[in-house]
Amino acid sequence: MKIHIRNIGMLDEADFEVGDLTLICGENNTGKTYATYSLYGYLDYVGDNPKPVLFELLLFVMNKYSDFMEIQDNKMQISIENFKNVLIYLSEVLKRNFKNTLLEVLAGKEEDVENSVFEDDLLLKFSNFIQSANNEENLKKVFNFFKYSPTFELYEIDDKTIIFNYEKSKERFDERMQYNVDAKRQKFWLLLISHIFGRLYPRPFILSAERTGATMFQKELDVNKNEIVEQISRVSVKDIEETVFNVLNTRYSRYPKPVKDNIYFVRELDEVAKKTSFIKKDEKQNTLYREITELLYQVVGGKYIVSPEGIEFAPGAKQRITKGKFLVQRASSSVRSLLMLNYYVLHRAQVGDILMIDEPELNLHPNNQILIARLLVLLVNAGIKVFITTHSDYIVRELSNCIMLNNLGDEQLNKFKKQGYSKEYKLESKKIKAYLAKNIKGKNTLKEVEITKEQGIFMETFDEPIDSQNENQGLIFEEVIQSKEKSNDK
Repeated sequence: MKIHIRNIGMLDEADFEVGDLTLICGENNTGKTYATYSLYGYLDYVGDNPKPVLFELLLFVMNKYSDFMEIQDNKMQISIENFKNVLIYLSEVLKRNFKNTLLEVLAGKEEDVENSVFEDDLLLKFSNFIQSANNEENLKKVFNFFKYSPTFELYEIDDKTIIFNYEKSKERFDERMQYNVDAKRQKFWLLLISHIFGRLYPRPFILSAERTGATMFQKELDVNKNEIVEQISRVSVKDIEETVFNVLNTRYSRYPKPVKDNIYFVRELDEVAKKTSFIKKDEKQNTLYREITELLYQVVGGKYIVSPEGIEFAPGAKQRITKGKFLVQRASSSVRSLLMLNYYVLHRAQVGDILMIDEPELNLHPNNQILIARLLVLLVNAGIKVFITTHSDYIVRELSNCIMLNNLGDEQLNKFKKQGYSKEYKLESKKIKAYLAKNIKGKNTLKEVEITKEQGIFMETFDEPIDSQNENQGLIFEEVIQSKEKSNDK
């Protein structure tokens, strides 16, 4: 997925590609967080199947292509060319409508997004993908794309026509739809676009740089129950839902969406903890998944518990907790920083997700920064996309180490068991996209960074300060030695 951004926050203009692992580094105030927040907001927006977008699309389809869609025996037929035009139009509608949502994502003002642009190429690539079904291999890929829909299936496709069979969705049509062809067409398109969105766009989960505060002050940030009760008591029954929404919206409107979503996630941990991720579910049968849970425990250093008193942490505990637990407000900053990552990996993660982390090194010792980098590699190899911004040279170098491991055979890899490496930590260089956020000719942008399978990521932004500090240390040490020698001579 390629992204084009213009005039979003401090990011003036940038083009970048989202890989299985996407890495953005750079100095402060160069736009890294704006790239992260806008991408998260966009993916979350698309994942919700926004009604304004779908409504506008339906009007377009019914006005322009209704007469060109044949429906017979629960089959819908449309030309490849018209189908492609619909997808192109959908891409334009998404771009136009998401601009309004950016206000909520960034917690900004209308003038902040007046000239903003955010667009991706997935729907355009998908339209070309549909047209490519002209040989056995590509045809199989197209059929596989539609294979898992619970409501329809791809019936037939050639270079001119695509036919969908909606036999599965018969029971979803009410009596009116059975005899109303236009109503059927609308329902078909809603089901089809919902499936395309769900398969093309990854489900996002974000850890903002403010995640420690969201964990620490969750109760203080939460809405006072008495305030809601008081507001409700003053309105009629029909206005209760709107009143509650207004109270919540007023309280949280000053926070960017990623921060608000982190607050909501922490508040709902008791429900989150009832679910099990695919990683936790199959860890006993899958070596990679077991490596993930064990490494996560090593980084976290204990177990979180949601109790009536709040969120508690038991240092050193893995399964049973007998003593020593205490509220996370009294725990170290690293415990609070890792809380949401822990619950995501163990209870929320799904294959195909994109996990986005603003500064994964937050509050972590260099040893744990290295382990976090390894954990991210394991998650990528488990089928979860990862998108991070970081100021940590430790993380970037460890990612490079994992890329270099991919050059080694099993016998060579055995030499590095003491260092904690195994074949699960191998990372293909082609899976990574790395960028440097920097100011070029007065504009903040993203510059792609070179990656090779032999040496890893060439992220030079850390070299100058490291070299400068080493040089200064040498000069100061030399001066200290000279000063001591002069004192001894006296």
